[in-house]
Formats: sequence, C-alpha cells, structure tokens
Amino acid sequence: MRSGDIAVLCARNSTAASWLKILSDAGLNATLLKEYDGTTSDAVKVGTYQRSKGLEFARVFLPDFDHAVAPRGISEAHETYLERAELERRQLFVAMTRARDGLGLGTRRPLPR
Repeated sequence: MRSGDIAVLCARNSTAASWLKILSDAGLNATLLKEYDGTTSDAVKVGTYQRSKGLEFARVFLPDFDHAVAPRGISEAHETYLERAELERRQLFVAMTRARDGLGLGTRRPLPR
C-alpha cells in the first residue's frame, strides 16, 4: 500500500498541524488535507474530520480520538454542551467511515500497568 492511501484525521486544525509536523519530522511525506486536490501522490493526508467528509482512504488513523468530544467548558450551558457534543460525535463517525480497509484508533490516555 502506498503512503498516499493513508489519512491521519483529527478533531481540530491545531491537532492536525501537530501531526503533520510529527510525520514530517519522522521523514514521512505528508500534506494537509486542505491542500489535497485529488491528485495521486505518495503523501499521507492529514486533516480534520470535517475536511475528510466525502473522501475515502484505504487506511485511516484517528490519533487522540478519545479527545474528539471536548469536555464541557466552565461557562458553557448544559444544553449548549449537549448539542456541541452530539455534533462532535457525528463528526467522529464521519471520520471513522472514511476508512475502506482499516481504521486505527489512538488515545492520549495512559495505558494501564
């Protein structure tokens, strides 16, 4: 499989930018999904869940997927939080369904000892 068939999808632009840097620093060819024009390339695509809507990749990796739904803000009303959390869960579902052959889920939570 070509690395161009792989996508790293994140909930937020800032996280996508961080993963682009991590991949690039590791010597992997990677590009932001917002710069992807559909042309075949060997670059790993990195972008947000929302940006991936309507696209399909052989393999999708969702790092930090356990942070896809941000916690309730201190000044955020309960009803507002519920509505936002529902939207963020739908966007996570969209990202998960972009994977044709394989889906990898990463977490920031420490592994149990």
